[in-house]
Amino acid sequence: MIRFIQAVFRKLISPEFLKFATVGGISALIEFALFNWLFKLGMDYLVANVVAFAITNIVTYILSRIYVFGASSGNKVMEAVLFFLCLSGALLISQLLLWALVDYADMDELFAKGIAMAIAIVWNFFSRKYIVFKHSNAIPDQSSTDSVVDNF
Repeated sequence: MIRFIQAVFRKLISPEFLKFATVGGISALIEFALFNWLFKLGMDYLVANVVAFAITNIVTYILSRIYVFGASSGNKVMEAVLFFLCLSGALLISQLLLWALVDYADMDELFAKGIAMAIAIVWNFFSRKYIVFKHSNAIPDQSSTDSVVDNF
């Protein structure tokens, strides 16, 4: 179990994850600002979430493909389809958490959005790494514990 935790931690501090965090941090700031702006203009918080999420993630796809995971050698149309399918999972997670935290936990919409974004970020990294960009040209980390993490 300790080897597994160490392997996960090494993955999370890898250069690839740090690039992902940079792109994700910029995207998260934009998404949160858009959400806040749309919500303050009177848009329903769940609609504002979808709009901000969709706009931000078009840019995120491009940056992830170029900067984080490298251009894949595979079918780019399939890659885009997989990206947006995985993104749909992140949006579903975000919507459900936002709804539950606001409507059932009586949490402030902006605070709930922050929590939902944090959880969606973890989903996004692993779904992009292991589903969307798994055949990228990026040089993989060859530590001896990679196979432990790659199998979860």
